[in-house]
Amino acid sequence: MGSCEEIAKRMVELGVLPAAELPSGIRDHLAGCPACARWLTVARVTRGILAAATDTPEPPARFASQVLAALPGARSRRADADLWRLGWGLVPAFAATVVLLLALYQASAVPAPTGLMPVEGLSVGERLVLEPAPPELDAVLAAVMEGGGT
Repeated sequence: MGSCEEIAKRMVELGVLPAAELPSGIRDHLAGCPACARWLTVARVTRGILAAATDTPEPPARFASQVLAALPGARSRRADADLWRLGWGLVPAFAATVVLLLALYQASAVPAPTGLMPVEGLSVGERLVLEPAPPELDAVLAAVMEGGGT
């Protein structure tokens, strides 16, 4: 423990210890380095001053009533701000929910029609278009001769 940087890093810790309890490597360094010895003295004096300053000032007699009188207006403004903050905080959650629902709707399977389509009342051209099997040449010619499904 011989460098000034190492001593400086532990200065607060060392300022609490009495001189007899300092590690021997630190005592040797402080004996040969007047700058570190001065900083340790400053740290101990500062700690002593802060420990001696235990007197706390008393607040004025009407301080609490003045603070409480000032709170209702501030509280209502803060409540309004909290309400707006909550409302704007919910906007991203609402948007994320809408996007999720749209994605689920797009990914869901669309139910296929069930059953067969009725063929009664359809023209030959409509039957050609709606029949699942490809039409034969005779059926196409017959549809053209009948007027194309009109």
